[in-house]
Amino acid sequence: MDLDITQKDDIRSLTYTIQNIVVKTSLDLGEDIDLNKVSEELKNAEYDSERFPGLFVRIKHPKCVIILFKNGKLILTGLKSFDHINLALARLILKLNEILESNINKNSIHPKVVNIVITANFYKQINLDRAALRLDNNIYEPEVFPGLIYHSSTPVKSVFLIFSTGKIVFTGVSEKKVIEPALVNLGRLLNDEKLFIVS
Repeated sequence: MDLDITQKDDIRSLTYTIQNIVVKTSLDLGEDIDLNKVSEELKNAEYDSERFPGLFVRIKHPKCVIILFKNGKLILTGLKSFDHINLALARLILKLNEILESNINKNSIHPKVVNIVITANFYKQINLDRAALRLDNNIYEPEVFPGLIYHSSTPVKSVFLIFSTGKIVFTGVSEKKVIEPALVNLGRLLNDEKLFIVS
C-alpha cells in the first residue's frame, strides 16, 4: 500500500499486521453456568473464583483465550484473524454443550469486535521530539516510555504508539475497514509535518 508518492523514486510504503482481536458476546443459557464443573472437565481451563470471577479457556487452534463468566458473558482475545472468531466460539460451544448437557445454538450468538491491535512499519525513522511539538493530543516522555502516544480522531478515533524506528502500534478501533485509511492518514500527517527523517 502506498502512502504518498511525491516522485517516482520516493515511495513511502507501509506494512501492517493484526496482532490481537478482542471480541465480546454472551451465551444465553437461561441460568448461570457452573464454572467449577466446566473447569474440572475442560482441558486447558483455569478457574479460581477467589482471584477472578471468570474461567480462562486456552484454545490451541486457532490460538486464543476465552474468558467465560457464570452469567454467560465472554471475552475472546488473542486472535489474529477475523475468520477465526466463529471457529473459536464454535469449539467452545461444542465442549460446553457436552459438559453442561445444554443446547447452545451457535447461530444465536452475535460476537462483537471491541478492539483491534495492529503493528505497522513506515520503514522511515521518525523525529519524535519534533512530533511532540507538531502533533496535537500527544504524550511523549522518553525517560518513561520510548514511544510517542498520539490520540487521533481522524478518520476514526484511535490511539497510536509511534516509535523513532518508524514502527507503530495502533489500537482503539473495532472495524477492519478503518485500519488502512487510519494508517494512511497518519503516514500523510507525519510526511506533511516533515517528521520523517530523510537520510
